[in-house]
Amino acid sequence: MSRPQYVHSRREEPEIGPEWISIGVIVGAVGVKGAVRLKVFTDDLEAVLLRGAVTIFPDQHSTGEKRDVTLMHKIKVGYACQISGLDDRDQAESLRGVKLYVPRDELPKIEEDGSYYYEDMEGLIARDTDGTPFGVVHAIYNFGAGDLVEVQLDDVQNGPASGTKMYPFRDQFVPEVNIEQGYLVIDRAAYGEDQESAHPTDKA
Repeated sequence: MSRPQYVHSRREEPEIGPEWISIGVIVGAVGVKGAVRLKVFTDDLEAVLLRGAVTIFPDQHSTGEKRDVTLMHKIKVGYACQISGLDDRDQAESLRGVKLYVPRDELPKIEEDGSYYYEDMEGLIARDTDGTPFGVVHAIYNFGAGDLVEVQLDDVQNGPASGTKMYPFRDQFVPEVNIEQGYLVIDRAAYGEDQESAHPTDKA
């Protein structure tokens, strides 16, 4: 049986500096009064929101807008909530795909092993267990069954490869993450991939 292909939309936004951490993304509207469905990237959203307003970047030219967030109730991917400035369903839908940010220095430093901010993983070099780089981490997603690492494939030795690949972000498949040195290791053999065919070599 082939593995499912995950379809997701990306929204263009200005380049966000490392001083910002996203705590969630708007994935749709709730009702007709401007409430939204928020997919959450933090284990304690309520504590984060106690620190004050969040910042959103609605389009590529935005310099950031402060918005207050009021939680309504939990949903499967996070929370239904009301965001200031949204009064109807159309306004809520217009922000689908927009992330909510807070300054990094307002969040506690992560002390727990195996826990990372999504932004710190994006851009890491993806390596095989033998050390061969095969791509770059493009994003981290969660569709309800655990985190997934999306890798933009790029065979460094043989030129660019097309497309992206999703890998479960679990110790079995991602045994090492090294933020300081800028890479993570993905055990593609454990995932059922043939590393030899993934890295073809020219033969005379």
